[in-house]
Amino acid sequence: MKISLRLKIVLGVGLLLIATSPCRMYASKATKAARAFFKQGQAAEARDDYEAAFNAYQQAMVVDPGDLRYKTSCERTRSLAAMQHVKRGNALKQNGKMTEALTEYFRATAIDPSDAAAEQAIANVEEHLHSAKDTSDMPQLASDRNVLASLAAPIELKPLSLEPITIDMTADSKIVYETLGKIAGINVLFDPDYASKRISVDLHNTDLLDALRIIAAVSNTFWKPLTSNAVFVAADTRQKRTELDQEAVQVFYLTNVASANDLNEILNAVRNLMDTTVKMQAVPSQNAIVMRGTPDQLLLAEYIIDDLDKARPGVVIDVKVMEVNKDRVRNIGLQWPQSVSVTLQSASNSSSSSSSTSLTLNDLANLTGENFALTVGTAAVQALLTDSDTRIMQDPSLRATDGEKADLKIGERIPIATGSFSTTTTTTPLVNTQFQYIDVGVNMDIQPTIHYNGDVTLKIKVGISSENGNVTISGVTEPIIAQQNVEETVRLKNGESSLLGGLVQQGNLLTVSGTPGLGEIPALKYLFSTQQRELQHEEIVFLITPHVVRGLQIDPLNLRRIGTGTSQSIQLREIEADPMETDDVKEDKKPPSKH
Repeated sequence: MKISLRLKIVLGVGLLLIATSPCRMYASKATKAARAFFKQGQAAEARDDYEAAFNAYQQAMVVDPGDLRYKTSCERTRSLAAMQHVKRGNALKQNGKMTEALTEYFRATAIDPSDAAAEQAIANVEEHLHSAKDTSDMPQLASDRNVLASLAAPIELKPLSLEPITIDMTADSKIVYETLGKIAGINVLFDPDYASKRISVDLHNTDLLDALRIIAAVSNTFWKPLTSNAVFVAADTRQKRTELDQEAVQVFYLTNVASANDLNEILNAVRNLMDTTVKMQAVPSQNAIVMRGTPDQLLLAEYIIDDLDKARPGVVIDVKVMEVNKDRVRNIGLQWPQSVSVTLQSASNSSSSSSSTSLTLNDLANLTGENFALTVGTAAVQALLTDSDTRIMQDPSLRATDGEKADLKIGERIPIATGSFSTTTTTTPLVNTQFQYIDVGVNMDIQPTIHYNGDVTLKIKVGISSENGNVTISGVTEPIIAQQNVEETVRLKNGESSLLGGLVQQGNLLTVSGTPGLGEIPALKYLFSTQQRELQHEEIVFLITPHVVRGLQIDPLNLRRIGTGTSQSIQLREIEADPMETDDVKEDKKPPSKH
């Protein structure tokens, strides 16, 4: 029974080893393949080929998904690889190759779907190529909201005849209005308080709305549509406009506000540009502005909000912190004994171990060599070379929004005593010490400002600190903090690198220890002295590079000037937009350079 049981155990262990060996072999092969892909990615990244590096890191992550190094490297190079395609697309776009540029932008979004710069570029190119807009995904009204949907919009005047109008007459203003109404096929009604006056009008091939505006300006009146084919005319006074101007309510939903402060800024801008009669209220919980006013006032408010409610630009900032410390010490030479001392002692004690040096008169009268003890210093031969070379490189990157401060801290926090007080008890005194923690390592505070032309202004504060020994003050041991700080404001182009500050410290120390005179002879100095030379070199460099990942999204409509009527009332005029606007016209609408 014992033999059979042992055989079963041996066979079971053997079968288990045979079953697990293929798994181990497969895991070993997968690990080797992942390492090979990872090395390929590192080599490609060293060549600044971020797309190849991203693909290699991604393959390594697929082969060995449990290794966090592959995942972090893949995510780190994702945005850099997409950024390379965006740069290529921008270059192709400038050369007029829109289709090839669009392909590069799509490759960028395939690598990094969150790249807003690529999405903006795609929208811009598609608009340039006159792509049709797909409205099939527009939200539909629910059936229980049909009542709300049936509420009428502000009245629009729709004359029966759209033919150009020609009038040349001098008559009472009411007769001029009625004549215009008969020509255009609309009804004209007058306010009972309106007192007409004689005017002269000469119009040739004029649109109906322009003709109404001209007659209103000449007769000091204003009109408003009552129905689609009827207008009401009254004297142009503040009181009459307040009584008769039709009003509407509209809710403007803002899509790019990130805080209540952003919403209040847009609200204040609209309020300061509108009449005091316009009522508006911000709703921070919905990121919306509710407004009540005339149709022209609401349309102007919509134009202003559309211009101001833009996604804030973003930038990725790469910071390279390079620190090189080198210390070389050479100690060479022969050091002879530098001191000789003679001690007088008793002859009877010279052979004993006693340290007594008392002498008798007989000893003084009969001094011999045994009464003198001679002590000679030590000699040493030194030939020592110490060479230390330390290189520290940190390459952090962070993403920041336009106007918002971004902080990055890499290191540790150490306690520092800030004060203490003592209390006395019945037994022993107690001392209480307060501490605070300070950050030691790499600390960065960056606040970017992204300009319309792609330049980036950076307000930067970069510092490196480390613990460099300690000191005891009043019984409390405090650390000594060594630091190097750079604080400045720079303006860079997109992708331009700048050396923020370099700190170079060099030291050359020479220490000579030996026999005076002989140790200074050039040919004999190494036989009679020790020469110690120490070379110190410390260098710290900060290199910063901004990459704009989301620019200011401004289209030609945002750059147009529109007429808003007079200071008494807001009146907008509509013109037929040209859908085939040429690039030359768009180029003329660009804002002037700030340089």
